[in-house]
Amino acid sequence: MKMLLPIMAVLGVFWVGNAIADERAAKIDAFFAAQAQGDAFNGNVLAAENGKIVYQKSFGFADFEAERRNTADTEFEMASIGKVFTATAVLQLVDRGKIGLDIPLVRYFPAFPYKDITIRQLLSHTSGLLEGDFEAPFAAYQAKTGRQMTMDDLVPAIAAANINHRLKPGEKWWYCNLCYELLAHLVEVRTGQRFDAYLISHVLTPAGMAHTYLKTAQLNHADTPQFAQNYDFPFRYSSQRVRFDGARSYYQDLTYGNASVVSTTGDMLKFDLALSDGRLLSAKTLATAYAPARLADGSPNFVWKNIGGMGDADDGLGWFIFRDKSLGTIVWHAGGMPGCATMFMRNLTRHQTVIVFDNTDSEGLYKKALSAMRLLNDLPPLPIQKSLAKIYGRALMDHGSDAAFGQLYSLKGDRSYALSEDDLNNLGYEFAEHGHLSQANDTLRTAIGLYPDSDNLPESYAEILEKAGQTGLAAQMYRYALTLNPGNTDAKEGLKRTMK
Repeated sequence: MKMLLPIMAVLGVFWVGNAIADERAAKIDAFFAAQAQGDAFNGNVLAAENGKIVYQKSFGFADFEAERRNTADTEFEMASIGKVFTATAVLQLVDRGKIGLDIPLVRYFPAFPYKDITIRQLLSHTSGLLEGDFEAPFAAYQAKTGRQMTMDDLVPAIAAANINHRLKPGEKWWYCNLCYELLAHLVEVRTGQRFDAYLISHVLTPAGMAHTYLKTAQLNHADTPQFAQNYDFPFRYSSQRVRFDGARSYYQDLTYGNASVVSTTGDMLKFDLALSDGRLLSAKTLATAYAPARLADGSPNFVWKNIGGMGDADDGLGWFIFRDKSLGTIVWHAGGMPGCATMFMRNLTRHQTVIVFDNTDSEGLYKKALSAMRLLNDLPPLPIQKSLAKIYGRALMDHGSDAAFGQLYSLKGDRSYALSEDDLNNLGYEFAEHGHLSQANDTLRTAIGLYPDSDNLPESYAEILEKAGQTGLAAQMYRYALTLNPGNTDAKEGLKRTMK
């Protein structure tokens, strides 16, 4: 009897622990089941604590046409979560003394034209490189060479572009996919291995990740039986999702490092454990990666773009870090491409992990993942709002102006829906871009009525009218924009053009 009491006490703790875990799992399940039932989630969810799965479930289809359902083994394109693997590879080379974080990239690539940009700045999106500036020069480079750009072309193409950047290295956070392609190429040059081979030998195999791989135009291009096809609305105003198959540009590229890693939720939990137990990186290097990087002025590397509306964050080295520490230190990376939205979130303080993959790019996916982390910590989920601009756009396209306007005004006071000036502005531009000028006009007129103090909306409307050849009306709208903001330089230039 003396031995029985301690055993029963231990069992009692075990039962209580299981009951708590079961209760949290039930809440997470209820949350995602409701999302799936409302066509607001299609994919896989995994929540773990101390390396043990608390909740794991699949929803919807990996292939709608074949009616193949998502399962625990389904392999998802993770989009920008691939950057975490690139960062891990680079930091492994730091641990091995093959590169230095504060060494300029030009040390390793003598032809690289920006001599002050360091490895740390590339990892933390503070290099000053704005990849949008390279679109036209890269297209010209490919036209000149007569082929797609490879990893070996990155530095020569950047050098040939000869761009004077608006940001200095270390001046400001600015998200840049090109930086991570350069980093993946750096791994190749410093190790003599192609990037996918390096990942297999130094990251995936040590972590036990048998269902993770790089997928590009040349690497693993053919779909596996477990691969999740991607589906999305082609435009904001589209009523039906379509399959992004042969037109998926991110499987057409020959470059990588910024995305294109495919994995399962189970494999990503293995990756989380391998990071936590020191199989991949030293504790010192991980601490550096999980800390906010510093700008040149010494301030934290604030992510000025509120990704997914989840809250303020800083950027470390391959990881975002929430500023809100009420649940502990949470590091994360999200991914998004046409037809997929993904989240990999790790609570370093409480040893909790949330992995959410969606192959239909459901709205508010990042908030849904954060809600899973909150439910794991006995907090209520976040409110998930649907885009009212998209609903308005679809109604406008399918049912006409009066029906769309009526629906907009009937729902705009409902807190289940979100509406912003930018959403309507972007919808108007998208209508115009695809030749739906009547719908574009309706959208911008409606937006101006809802946001009468905005000078940007009449200026946007004027630009659309000008491109449609309605210069008289365009001039009126440019004038109206200038009455709201005399300093609107775009409106000034537009008025000059339309008054000629």
